[in-house]
Amino acid sequence: MIAQATGSLRFTIDLPSRHEPRRYKARPLTESDEGAADDLMRHAPGVHRHKPPAESPEAATARIGVFDEMRVLRAFIDLRAGAPTADSCFVELMVVDPRYRRAGLGTHLFNALAAEMKAAGARRIALEVDDDNEGAARFWARLGFSEGARRGDQRTFQRSLG
Repeated sequence: MIAQATGSLRFTIDLPSRHEPRRYKARPLTESDEGAADDLMRHAPGVHRHKPPAESPEAATARIGVFDEMRVLRAFIDLRAGAPTADSCFVELMVVDPRYRRAGLGTHLFNALAAEMKAAGARRIALEVDDDNEGAARFWARLGFSEGARRGDQRTFQRSLG
């Protein structure tokens, strides 16, 4: 059920600002969006995809993009639903345009996606962070993730959606 939900994810993110809220639309990325996703990756040195340690046979990956009102890709997240277990999700990668970092876009993207996954039946979300990426470790800890055992040069994190 969780894996099937990833293909139709669409939601709106309203970010508060001093003047007026900014609205972003989130939807699965298409082939025509891949160039924009590649551009975002070029502005995120040291960020790379992580693979779950295990997954259920029904696991599916969704790449969800966040677009501003001009339809420019500002962030995306790759989520593996059904990994490492059938009732969980694994964040393989999350990239936010550097100009939009520390503005709440990543936090709002993750929280909206977590709510969608919880509604689809997910019980927890897991991820890994490179040992030397302290900023990412702090970001995920602020979102309620607890650090678990290390896996090689990766720090593991998880959060219950209960």
